[in-house]
Amino acid sequence: MIEHGAGVGTVTREMVLKRARELALSDGREAGEVTESDFDQARRELTGAGTSSNEDLDETAATSNWDPAPGTLGHRAESQEVDDEQTVGEQLTHEGVDEADHDERLQSGRENRRESRE
Repeated sequence: MIEHGAGVGTVTREMVLKRARELALSDGREAGEVTESDFDQARRELTGAGTSSNEDLDETAATSNWDPAPGTLGHRAESQEVDDEQTVGEQLTHEGVDEADHDERLQSGRENRRESRE
C-alpha cells in the first residue's frame, strides 16, 4: 500500500482503525462512531483483500466460464515490452486522484462536524 507517495508496509489493526475513523468522518459521523462496514471497508482498502463470503463465491462460480480442470495445458506466450513510462504515469495519476478524493472527503466530514456543532 502507498500513502501520500510512501509505502506503508505491514498493515496493522491501528492503521485499519484509523482509516475506519476517517471513513466515518467522511460520511458525516464522529470518529468514534465507526461501524462494522467502515472497519471492513478500511481493511479491504489497506490490504487489497476482496470479500470472502460464501454467497459472493457462489455467485462468482455461477457466472464464471473458468474451467478449473482445462483440457489442455496451453503454451507459453511471447513476452512483450511494456512502456514503463506510460504504465507508471497512469498508476501515479490513479493514485493521485484517489488520494485527492480521500483528502476531500475527509475535509468535508470535518467541516460538516464543525457546522453541526455551531
